[in-house]
Amino acid sequence: MIVKHLKKLKEEADSYYKQTGLPFVVLKSAMTLDGKIATSTGDSKWVTGETSRHHVHELRHIYDGIMIGVETAIKDRPQLTTRLPDGNGRNPVRIIADSQLRLPLDSPLVDTSEAQTWVLCTDKADMEKEKRLTGYGVNVLRTGKGSRVELRKAMKKLGENGIQSILLEGGGQLNWSMLEASLVQKTMIFIAPKLLGGKNSISPISGEGFTRMGLAVHLDKLSIERFDEDICISGYPIYIKVEK
Repeated sequence: MIVKHLKKLKEEADSYYKQTGLPFVVLKSAMTLDGKIATSTGDSKWVTGETSRHHVHELRHIYDGIMIGVETAIKDRPQLTTRLPDGNGRNPVRIIADSQLRLPLDSPLVDTSEAQTWVLCTDKADMEKEKRLTGYGVNVLRTGKGSRVELRKAMKKLGENGIQSILLEGGGQLNWSMLEASLVQKTMIFIAPKLLGGKNSISPISGEGFTRMGLAVHLDKLSIERFDEDICISGYPIYIKVEK
């Protein structure tokens, strides 16, 4: 049974999907107070505490999909399933942005016995690799003719296939690409009272970044929640239209 605050989150996602036909995308990240999600070696276990991590699994339970990039899939080998104490959590569809189908066949995400896996690639991706993935039950969606997945087309195709909401747990590049394309409708940033440092430590959003502070994505309707020592700041992006 969905508790009241989770029901409200699901309702806002459902409303957006009904209006647009596109998934409501929530960018979720966990970082230290100085803005790092992992050390320079990639170690990220754990940034936040147990209570924050429990809430993330509640979010996985209510959203239709959970999305990461292939680099995260390769380096972290995540399962991306819902693990709640009662064992009754619903697993979201695991969505991997993988332009050239580099997802290893021994990845936990290729095992679809517990949860579905959908891979987004381009028309240039290898057909034989697609056949091997589909043989394991993975659903491959070709979204774009260039070298990288066309994210707006991908969101449209996901919406057409019934994905009404997505929890974006991407690395810095995918998070940036989704923001740059104005495809994130909400952010939820968990902040732990830790200072990591390191010029090569990893940040939640990377990519090229905006060239001027005036172009930064503003967050509206901010809310702050406490999860033991951690806090979570949520907001709704306001995108600035730039004339080309």
